[in-house]
Amino acid sequence: MAAAPWKIEWSDALSMNNTEIDAEHKTFISLVNELNSAIISRQRKADVESILKRIVDHSILHFSNEERLFVQMQYPKTQEHMQLHASLIITLKKMMVRIHNTEFGREWTEIGFAIKNALVDHILIDDTQYIEYLEKK
Repeated sequence: MAAAPWKIEWSDALSMNNTEIDAEHKTFISLVNELNSAIISRQRKADVESILKRIVDHSILHFSNEERLFVQMQYPKTQEHMQLHASLIITLKKMMVRIHNTEFGREWTEIGFAIKNALVDHILIDDTQYIEYLEKK
């Protein structure tokens, strides 16, 4: 049976070859899968909001850990990457407000897919850049 289109499966392509970062990314994946499962199965709004809040909280923690690593390793694009993190947090918080201000419907599904895509894009596009730098150091 094929995986659900909203589900993210961990693979080596998502690995940063850093145990701590990979563990945090796996937590992201688990939370995003939990969010989309809750939306698809039409769980209570409070449950969906709770999962989304955990995604925001984990994002703040994870981004802080990454940024500390950037400083330690003197990553030259630290400020640019920090701006991406700030933008992602703002986007996630806006999505929380949209969920809060609406009832279950197509918009929730679109939000779930948008969060999934933002996470995967950030890992595969943005995070791979700093990992390449760190591996060279």
